[in-house]
Amino acid sequence: MKIEKGIPLPARIAKRVRVGPLPLKDLRVGDSILVECDISEIERVLHSVRVRLSRFKQLNQGFDFSSTKEKKGVRIWRV
Repeated sequence: MKIEKGIPLPARIAKRVRVGPLPLKDLRVGDSILVECDISEIERVLHSVRVRLSRFKQLNQGFDFSSTKEKKGVRIWRV
């Protein structure tokens, strides 16, 4: 096997949105947080957040969340 350098990442990987750490365990029922982002990235950020919430719920019973798009980003509520 040969190691190659300078090969660009595929577009689907290179354009991934990275959402920083979310304080999901600290949220109480009714609390919310806003994940700020550019309006051009809002759909990808929303998808990324929903995947993160789904994984978090699988590992932590008793947590449920709702999320939606807003003008400045994506808002997450603990419900």
